[in-house]
Amino acid sequence: MRNSDNDYRWLKYKNGKSYFAIVNLDIEKSEIKNEIIENYSGMGYSNHSIDVGSEGMESWKKGLIAGLEFALSFSSDFWKIVINKVEGKPMTDTNPTIIGYTGILAFLEATEIVIDKQLLQQLEEFVYDSWKENSDERKPNFSIRIFE
Repeated sequence: MRNSDNDYRWLKYKNGKSYFAIVNLDIEKSEIKNEIIENYSGMGYSNHSIDVGSEGMESWKKGLIAGLEFALSFSSDFWKIVINKVEGKPMTDTNPTIIGYTGILAFLEATEIVIDKQLLQQLEEFVYDSWKENSDERKPNFSIRIFE
């Protein structure tokens, strides 16, 4: 069952463009290994946005996984992450890179992991460039900041 208290919302406006995503993650330490469990419970379209369900929106899901895997690389601990929700506005405000970045921020906040401010700024610039690169269906690689 999804706890809405775990919703992490990221919304920015830059150069006349909006960037928006919501992720809901349950995050807890693990003793064995890092684990990402996809448990999307969305109902599809509502109020001009998509709440991702178990079927569809694969590029958004891949973007979130890429972001979480990147964030996990900054921890010396193991974590279990359950993805409960991904919500965004397709074609206008949300793409895989925006969702992945929102996942990174949600993980860092929940685990209190701190990464270099300059790296965070570079990641945010990568997100802002994501519409320029026609990346609405491409998976972001946050480590080297390219679209695959």
